[in-house]
Amino acid sequence: MEEKARKALMGFARPAAALVVLALVFGATLRASDEHRRLLFAQRDEVQTFDVITGIGHQTGTTTGSVVGTSFVNFHFTITGPPGPNGALPISFNNKVIITDLDGDQLFFDNKGTGVFHIGLPGDKFAGTGGPLTGTYVLTGSTGKFAKWKVGSTFDYRAIATNPPKAGALGNVYVQVTFVDPDND
Repeated sequence: MEEKARKALMGFARPAAALVVLALVFGATLRASDEHRRLLFAQRDEVQTFDVITGIGHQTGTTTGSVVGTSFVNFHFTITGPPGPNGALPISFNNKVIITDLDGDQLFFDNKGTGVFHIGLPGDKFAGTGGPLTGTYVLTGSTGKFAKWKVGSTFDYRAIATNPPKAGALGNVYVQVTFVDPDND
């Protein structure tokens, strides 16, 4: 009887443990104010190039969530006004994103939005350069299992881009791409 009970418990424990892991990976990353939003994927990129004069660069990394794989982003930041009271510059951006999953299937997005970029102007207490970004990921194409996704589908995006406080050092970008869960409206 003990062996039967142990097997039954193990049969329950594995799925329960998997649910706990999924809840930690997918649920805990969103803010409390995002209660109706669900994470499509989180993106963790390393900036590979960035020209501070033109605002052009690219970054590569990985994704987790509903799409697990790699990411590639060509980005272009444009300064849109004078520094704010904290010394940060308002920016807009227009990026091209490719997400490739473990099977080699791909998603293509236009990523547009706004944010602020700290560059160390007097009065700015931000260590390094970078800042928060918000916008959208709009699906422009897909392959393989993603081919059924509707082109034009729009997903909300928020991110933080930071470069360390060392001259010429490149940093990281953390991104959350989310959607509204119609079952939780």
